Amino acid sequence: MHTIRPILLYDIDGTLLKVKRQFLLELIGEQLKAFNVEKPESKTKSFAGRTDRGIFMELIGEHPDSERLFDELKEQYSKAMIRDLLPSKIERIDGAAESVREAADLGIHVGLCTGNFRDVAFKKVETAGLKNLFRFGGFGGEYADRNMLPGEADRDYRSVYGQNPPPSSYVVIGDTPNDIRCAKYFGAVSVAVTTGGFSKDKLAAHNPDLILDSLADPARWLSELGFRLP
Repeated sequence: MHTIRPILLYDIDGTLLKVKRQFLLELIGEQLKAFNVEKPESKTKSFAGRTDRGIFMELIGEHPDSERLFDELKEQYSKAMIRDLLPSKIERIDGAAESVREAADLGIHVGLCTGNFRDVAFKKVETAGLKNLFRFGGFGGEYADRNMLPGEADRDYRSVYGQNPPPSSYVVIGDTPNDIRCAKYFGAVSVAVTTGGFSKDKLAAHNPDLILDSLADPARWLSELGFRLP
C-alpha cells in the first residue's frame, strides 16, 4: 500500500474527450495554408500520443527559420482553437469527466499531461465541462518528446502547491503507448485506458501498471494500484 497521496495527470485526447477529426483537420489545414505549409494528411498519419510541437515541427520540415514559423503557427492555431472549439465539435468519453470530478472531490490533486499547447488544453477541458478543475500540467508546446511532459507537470505542481512529491506519487493516465512510455521514463505509475485508438492487447504490450476500459470510479482503481485514499 502506498502511503503517499496520488496526484493524477490526465491526457486529454482519447482519454477525456475526442475532438471531431474533420473539424481538427480543417482548422489545422487553414492555419498551414496561411503559412504555405503542406496539409497534415500528406505527412502525418496520426496525431495520437504526440505533442503539438512535434507535429507542427514535422509539418514545417526543413525551413531556414523553422522556430519563428513554429511560434507564429502556434499562436494562430491556438487563437483559432480557442475561438472555434465549441461543445458540438467534441465527443465526451463516458465516465471520464466524472472521474476527474470524483477524484477532485476526494481531495486528490488533478492535472494534465497532454501533447496539446497549454492554452488549447485548457480550452478543450473547459469545453468538456471541466473548467477550473485543473491547475497544473505538462503540455506540448516546449518539447517534441512526450517523455519530457511529466517532468514539466511536476515542476508546475511544485510551483502551484509548494510541495515536493516523489515521481511515484504521480499517476499518468492516457490512451496511447506514448502515455505509458512517458510515465515509465519519469518514474510515475501508468494507467492505460482503451477509449482511444489502441486495443487492450496493444496497450498491454507496453506494460502499464493498470489497463482500464473506463475511468469511472477512480477510488476503486486507485485502491487497486495500492494507493491509500483519504
